[in-house]
Amino acid sequence: MGGAADRPAPRPSAVLGGLHMVKAVLLSLLLPTLFLGTVPSVTRPVTDLTETLRAQEMETVAQSLLKLRKEKRVQMAVLLVDTTNGQPIEDYAEEVFRVWKGGEAGRDNGVLLVIAKGDRRSRLEVGYGLESDLTDGEAQTLLHAQGPLLRQGRFEAALLAIIAGVSGQAPGPFGLQPPGTDWPFWAVSAFFLTLVVFAFVAAGLLIQCGLSARQGAVMRVVAGMLVLIPPVVLVSISWDSQMALEDILLVYVAMLAACLGGWFVARQRSGVVGGVLLAGILLGSVACWMWPLSPSAGLVGLLAWALFLSIAAILALGFIVAVVKGISAGGSGDSSSSSWATSSSSSYSTDWSFSSSSSSYDSSSSYSSSDSSSSSDWSGGGGSSGGGGGSDSW
Repeated sequence: MGGAADRPAPRPSAVLGGLHMVKAVLLSLLLPTLFLGTVPSVTRPVTDLTETLRAQEMETVAQSLLKLRKEKRVQMAVLLVDTTNGQPIEDYAEEVFRVWKGGEAGRDNGVLLVIAKGDRRSRLEVGYGLESDLTDGEAQTLLHAQGPLLRQGRFEAALLAIIAGVSGQAPGPFGLQPPGTDWPFWAVSAFFLTLVVFAFVAAGLLIQCGLSARQGAVMRVVAGMLVLIPPVVLVSISWDSQMALEDILLVYVAMLAACLGGWFVARQRSGVVGGVLLAGILLGSVACWMWPLSPSAGLVGLLAWALFLSIAAILALGFIVAVVKGISAGGSGDSSSSSWATSSSSSYSTDWSFSSSSSSYDSSSSYSSSDSSSSSDWSGGGGSSGGGGGSDSW
């Protein structure tokens, strides 16, 4: 009987073939990882890895990008590389965009311009939210129009022209809405006013329940329904909007607390003072709805602006009431108005700490016009691109 020694030894060609197969599998697994490690990190408005732009030119281009974001709510970044190392510029730009995540999550309002100087190729990668306004054909036409400037080495002029073209195609903060929603800003502000009315009525009924002679389990159930039903109705109304659930609840609770304070003062302390507080809250909210501080402000921004206007309205109404009572007291010899002025003046010295959030977009921006824009943080906010855009050669 033949043993193991009698078995034929594997041929060298078979061993080499197996090694080559293992090597091919390992390379196929490692190459994507190696490529990801070479993707440039976009953290500034302009990233020039070719050192083509001078400092002043980079600052000028960066300022143009900051202006685009402020006026049109479009986050655009410029990346200059020497070559994509044989990678199609479309795949290269899409991978850089995926890592960068330019624009806002849900709005996908980011744009990436890649210039491969050595390859003489350019690419505009457009986020989902802008693809209907800046189509593939329009992006390619925009790039092609700047070919002469790029061939002449006038990169600053070409970049500024491309940025201006993107700005011309962008719809602006009123028109740019998150995918899947048809809620323009006026609808959001109207919803905010509805929320204030709900809070005003619920607060009044809660105070009435607290003052009712019938206490016990029934009143607790009624009070619980008054607290819970309005938020449920508001959330169901705004279900198809871009507004976050936590923002709706935050604004409702804040306005409910403010209205509860006004109703409590009106019913338990002074009807005049409580009336001024409640009237100021309503006037401030209506003024916020009619004259919003920023067209891109969300619910929290509208809340901050409404609180500020409410404080201003309360102070103005309080002054008018104090003057009227002072005049009437002077004519009748009654000095009771002084007690109103003294007791109310200390209630309205609170500093408006919400002013920094009056514009959800501006307050979240990580750049400042007083800083050097070329070094400002420009990391994306979670936007995505599905490969839309245009490419060109020069």
